[in-house]
Amino acid sequence: DVANCALCPKTAQVIASRPEFNELICGAQFFSRLTPGTHLAAHCGPSNLRLRCHLGLIVPEGVRIRVGDETRQWKAGKCLVFDDSFEHEVWHEGETDRIVLICDMWHPELNVNSDIVPTLSTEEVQALQAARQGQHTTLTERNYTTGQAVRR
Repeated sequence: DVANCALCPKTAQVIASRPEFNELICGAQFFSRLTPGTHLAAHCGPSNLRLRCHLGLIVPEGVRIRVGDETRQWKAGKCLVFDDSFEHEVWHEGETDRIVLICDMWHPELNVNSDIVPTLSTEEVQALQAARQGQHTTLTERNYTTGQAVRR
């Protein structure tokens, strides 16, 4: 939204310049702060239509993420990209906050026009068309192919 973009103008400008981050209608771009002692229990994202990119900004020792059978650590200035429909969990056993920038994008093995658009509601198609023109709209609900509805 405009207020948050004003707080981080350079980040907003970089995200706005990347088409892969700007035509996704069932994802987000946000900063994620994790405090010491936090454990995010194993969970799965709602769909494999997107990939999630984590850019490490502030990454202390002792923070790790498991996706499927692989466990990794974030590194400052480096991206971890994963399909969050796979089970994943996070542990923070460090001493200072971990900050990452999370950006979602369509899965690159999908063709948006033939694989995604036919599954969208009229509102979602309009949102996608607006996003492609740089005029983002807010969706109030996203229905996934699993039948799950997510309201914002």
